[in-house]
Amino acid sequence: MALGRILIDRLGITRTSLVSLVGGGGKSTLMRSLVDDATERGWTCAAGTTTKVYAAQSVGFAVFLHRRAEGDKLIGMEPHDVDEWFAANRPDLLVVEADGSRSRRVKAPAAHEPPIPSASTHVIAVIGADAINRVIEDVAHRPMLTAAVCGCGPYERLTPQRAAKLLSHPERGSRKNVPDAAVFAVAITRIGPRQVDAARELSMLLADAGVIAVELPVLS
Repeated sequence: MALGRILIDRLGITRTSLVSLVGGGGKSTLMRSLVDDATERGWTCAAGTTTKVYAAQSVGFAVFLHRRAEGDKLIGMEPHDVDEWFAANRPDLLVVEADGSRSRRVKAPAAHEPPIPSASTHVIAVIGADAINRVIEDVAHRPMLTAAVCGCGPYERLTPQRAAKLLSHPERGSRKNVPDAAVFAVAITRIGPRQVDAARELSMLLADAGVIAVELPVLS
C-alpha cells in the first residue's frame, strides 16, 4: 500500500484538507505520495511550501505554491498567504512542507519555526526510524536544540523515550505552532527490518502521550 494512502485512510484526511508536514525524515516523499494518492481518487490537489525547498522538489505537481525562486531553491509563501489561497481556491487537498530539516532524519524547531498555516486541518510530524537509537549529533538538524528538548546531550543516543518526548512537546518540539483545531499525528518513516522494534516502541510511547502515530515501512 502506498504511503499516501496509509496516511489518508489512517488520519481521516478528506476533501478540503490542508496538510502541513513538519520535522525531518522524508517530508518531500510524503508530500508527493499524498498528492499522488489523492489524485488517483479524483481529487483536485496542490502542493507548496512555507520554507525553502529545492526547485526540483516541485517538478510534477500541477500547482506548487511558493513566492519566488533563488538559484536552485524555491522560497516559500507566508503561512497567512497560504491560508488565503486555500480559502479562495478550495482544492480537495493542499499539502504544504512547513519545516526545513536539511535532509536530516529528525529536528527540533528554532524560535521562528515551524511556519504552519493556521488553516491546516492536519499537521504531520515526520521522523525517520533510522534516527532512533543513533547519536543525536549524527542524525538531527539543530542537534543542540534537539538534545535540549530530549533532556540530554547531543552526543547521546535518541532513544525511543527521548524521541517521544521531542515529538510530543507542545512548545519546543514537534507540536509547536500546531493550530488548536488541527489533527496532529506523527509519521514514522524509513522502517526497515532493523527499525521495526524501535519504531513500534516509539509508536506505543506516543500513544501513551495521546499522539497518533503511523508507522510507514520502506516500500520495495
